[in-house]
Amino acid sequence: MEKARAGAREVDLYPAVKRLLEGQGYDVKGEIHGCDVVGVRDDEPPVVVELKRGFGLELVLQGIDRLAITDTVYLAVGAWPRDPGGVQRLCRRVGLGLIVVSDDRADVILDPVPYRPRRDMRRRTRLLGEHQRRVGDPTAGGSVRRPIMTAYRQQAIRCLVV
Repeated sequence: MEKARAGAREVDLYPAVKRLLEGQGYDVKGEIHGCDVVGVRDDEPPVVVELKRGFGLELVLQGIDRLAITDTVYLAVGAWPRDPGGVQRLCRRVGLGLIVVSDDRADVILDPVPYRPRRDMRRRTRLLGEHQRRVGDPTAGGSVRRPIMTAYRQQAIRCLVV
């Protein structure tokens, strides 16, 4: 994936995003009540897009704040994130869309949808089994650089003692 417009200013991203939304039939205006881009179409809820040169926590927090206004919130960046897969997973989990602007063209990478994680029953079963087999609470939560007393280790110690 190419690096796109890493030196671009936020205002430089606006025309491409505006063209994208107008191409979908939205009436688009910039900087309304703190939102970088607002698109309105018929009686639908508005689309809000927050613009930043690069992906970061500040942009995600802005997007989450805009979710109080509408469910259709996109984050638009002028450069591909270093970890596009991780960024997409994060956006999906918080219900945000992702747009990358490159060479005066805006591409929707991810549409916003409510996140509903699939339950991994295998992991849950393993977690509950380990919890049930442990005797007592031998390892404090949050321990770093210390061995964890697992149920297997506890059983091995009991075998040695007997």
